[in-house]
Amino acid sequence: MTPLPPLSLAIQTDTDFLLRRHLVASFHDDRVHASFEKIFADIPTDLRNVKPPGQPFTLWQLLVHLRLCVVDFLDACRIFGYVELPVPEGFWPDENAVADDASWDADLAGYHAAMREFEVLLLDPSTDLFTPIPGSDGRTILRQALGCLDHNAYHLGQALLVRRLLGIWPE
Repeated sequence: MTPLPPLSLAIQTDTDFLLRRHLVASFHDDRVHASFEKIFADIPTDLRNVKPPGQPFTLWQLLVHLRLCVVDFLDACRIFGYVELPVPEGFWPDENAVADDASWDADLAGYHAAMREFEVLLLDPSTDLFTPIPGSDGRTILRQALGCLDHNAYHLGQALLVRRLLGIWPE
């Protein structure tokens, strides 16, 4: 993904524009926690499907979960009357499934594509961030974005831990 240029509070005064830019920049801000891009970079093929002792997930399972959840957050914003998939089966791969190179690449590409769509929606000045989404339970697009940020951070932390336990996190 192409990083956004740095925000300049001195130049911009439009708070709506700034809020949108800050939301999108937060998905990639590695000053707060390691970014998706760093955590899922350079994973050896033979370790993508390995569960470290005492851990419930592989890196590929976490990648699939992150992809499916970003799509869920996005679909809740753009599909009238969206109904969430069943939990947990709608948001996790089968626990015995494994990724080959093609599925790993497809899941990475799927995550990035969904995030780009979400970011385009957030940056669009015609997107109402504050009014409840029609057909929803009162959620707003801002709430969906914040929920996605929080959810991603949680599972990125898990993925970082898995990498450390597998001995593939640069110290």
